[in-house]
Amino acid sequence: MKQVKKHDYDTFVKELAQIDIPYEQLEKSRRKSVIRFRKEKRNRQRTWKSIAVTCALLLLFVSSIRVSPAFASAIAKIPGFAPLVEMITYDKGVKDILQNSYYEGLGLSQTKNDLSFTLQGVIADETGMILPYTFSAPFDVHDLKTKKMELRLNGDVLPAGVNYSWYSEKDTPLIEDKFEFIFQDPINYDNANFELYIQFADEKQTEFTIPFSLKKPIAKTKTYVLNEKMSFQDQQITVKSVSISPLRTSITIALDPNNEMRILGFDDIRLLDEKGEEWTTINNGLTATGNLIDGEETIYMQSNYFREPKNLTLSIGKVKALPKGQDFIEVDFNQKKVLSQPSLPGLKVQVNKQMVTMNVPTSYKNKNIGLLGTAIDANGKTVYSNSGSSHRPDEYVIEQTEIYDIKGVVNPVRIYFTHYENFLDGTQTVDIPLK
Repeated sequence: MKQVKKHDYDTFVKELAQIDIPYEQLEKSRRKSVIRFRKEKRNRQRTWKSIAVTCALLLLFVSSIRVSPAFASAIAKIPGFAPLVEMITYDKGVKDILQNSYYEGLGLSQTKNDLSFTLQGVIADETGMILPYTFSAPFDVHDLKTKKMELRLNGDVLPAGVNYSWYSEKDTPLIEDKFEFIFQDPINYDNANFELYIQFADEKQTEFTIPFSLKKPIAKTKTYVLNEKMSFQDQQITVKSVSISPLRTSITIALDPNNEMRILGFDDIRLLDEKGEEWTTINNGLTATGNLIDGEETIYMQSNYFREPKNLTLSIGKVKALPKGQDFIEVDFNQKKVLSQPSLPGLKVQVNKQMVTMNVPTSYKNKNIGLLGTAIDANGKTVYSNSGSSHRPDEYVIEQTEIYDIKGVVNPVRIYFTHYENFLDGTQTVDIPLK
């Protein structure tokens, strides 16, 4: 090291002594920094205390919520609880998730343009994510629409389907719900940094970008390859595989192209353990991907991931099917006319401009069922619907109206059924090899 000469040192000290140090400003800055630090610390403590209290309350109440609807209604009124209470009520797999502390609380909030969005937490596995949230404003937000929504991984948009509901029938300053993302392919959670991006269709096009990361390890999916064939009145299906993750159980089913009837769906599909306990299809959320009209579909069911059954059996019954050629209606939007429809009991179809309305009889009570599926024009082009509605004029009739985008459409258009209660006989079962 270079040695400093004495006269250089004396000169340096004198120069330092001549510098005017703003002691008052430094003290004010120090006090402000201390106050800000303490405030941020309190806010962080409040946030984590809130998350901890929420998780503790959920673990305490989770069993009671499924037993008592009145109790569930009371708990749902606590801010941030409504989405989780709804999931527990309709899906006992989510109950297992909470009881096994797999839910991860976040409590991340942002406020812009008088709109406040809070990402309450996350349930994640290899198949997707469920993100409970609250959204509020000092005014009515029941009809405020989202313009864009993305889930990003390390800056890139994840290829994923998203399922969510937003519409409320009455004015409200608060929306509490969940976003459900279904990944196209399993993702790598190592060193994963996520962002939830939302843009609203308000006057200022308000955007929220909420970064988050996960601290808990991600559970691995249990996959069982079966390739088991089943037959219902000579109509063949193949159960290709069963995959069980914390969020859902996936059943992949393929249809025999030589079947004389087109299978529309399965109204009784369940998993049973050795005690006879059942896990059924998901009632409130994404129920399937793929399309049986294309020959293969993956059906989503409640998950028993955190159980360890000795035996597990897949049961399939109440298979809906119609003869090929009688599984669609044909309409002409230019003529506002139904050109052909199968002679099925109780079926009524109307065409009005871009709208198609269908009525069919049903034996179900209080079950939301879609009737109209894939639509194909004369050139084989898919015709998409802009919006749709489904309601029940009376106890034993389902009515659905779809509004189609007919720009560039070549008539006639075939619209295939997704539901009609013509059931094939029998129930088939297959044992799942757990070991």
